[in-house]
Amino acid sequence: MTDASLSVTQRRVEQFAKTYLEMSGCSVQERDDELVVNTPQTAVTDLLDPGTTTLVCTSDPERIGDKLALHPESETFQGLLREATDQAAIGRVELIDADTEIRLPDWLVESEVSVASTRFMPYYDRTAVIGLFRIGIETVSEYQTAVLRTSAVDTNSMEELPALTDQLLVRATPESPPMKAGATNLDEGTVREAIDSLGELLVEQTQPKITEIQEGATRAAGAELDEYRQLQDQRIEELESEISAVSNKIERLSVGAEEINSQAERLENLQERKKLKAKHEELQDELDDLTEARAGGFPEKRREVGNRHALEVKVELLTLTELQYEQGELEVTIVGSGDQTSVRVGYGNGVGVTEPLACECCGSTLSGENPLRLNGKSICCVACRE
Repeated sequence: MTDASLSVTQRRVEQFAKTYLEMSGCSVQERDDELVVNTPQTAVTDLLDPGTTTLVCTSDPERIGDKLALHPESETFQGLLREATDQAAIGRVELIDADTEIRLPDWLVESEVSVASTRFMPYYDRTAVIGLFRIGIETVSEYQTAVLRTSAVDTNSMEELPALTDQLLVRATPESPPMKAGATNLDEGTVREAIDSLGELLVEQTQPKITEIQEGATRAAGAELDEYRQLQDQRIEELESEISAVSNKIERLSVGAEEINSQAERLENLQERKKLKAKHEELQDELDDLTEARAGGFPEKRREVGNRHALEVKVELLTLTELQYEQGELEVTIVGSGDQTSVRVGYGNGVGVTEPLACECCGSTLSGENPLRLNGKSICCVACRE
């Protein structure tokens, strides 16, 4: 999986905006930290009104003022991205041998041998699907983030091809020569299966970020519940004090009633005691409810806080690219300690080595931790060094 957001720098945002707006029929002039955009009536964009618009390329609110901001998190950039993906959500490109450098495997990069030459021999074409997704992670309350992720899978095996994703991103930058694109040849079933596979991969691989936000939301929920408990404990103490005070007043009125001779005063005393008893009952009911809720851990409040801080993960497909690449063999001539030999391994253009290579001495699989060594003309590993 590749974090596409790592490529979203301020300069690339500006280059993307300039290129896209010019392709949409606008004229764009760079002026210090601004893009001055002239949008004619015929321009194919709904984001800018006809006329002249100034985009300020900064995130500083004081510098922006009442103008439109253009930076990686700005609404302007997000709007341009959405409109561009809506207009070209799916396409097809080809990756040929001339487009990429040979990707040597770790077991050769970490080896002590020298590479004298490499030769890629393509045998047939393979097809991959590369998806660019926006993954939104949010709670109802305060946590919200969106990340761009891109990944590739082979249409036959649905296996992930991370190196191919990196190759496409490198070739898709504004500084790179334009790639020849066309309409996709994929059928609906293949597209659907690829999208499902990519979505599952990306959610699984974004799990650390999801967990990080979940932990933050959990801490916030815990702090909110603790604050609520403290307030309810304080309220319980207040109720107990109020109930005690009302009980004392009722008792004093009951004792004083025996000394009252006037019928009017006796009636007034009786009405006052009735009001106090009603208040006592109301306060006691509230106290009983709070005490019961506290004993149960405030279940209603816990549900409310839990719902508000519950995470929702949304996976939105932005673009889908069919990429045709070549599959074949890589022949590498290696030299070490006066010996020289050649090794052939399965290889995909832009993908890298596609099959493991075993040590001819002990049968172990070569890797970056157990790289290749030469024993005469035999391909061996360092783990079985004599």
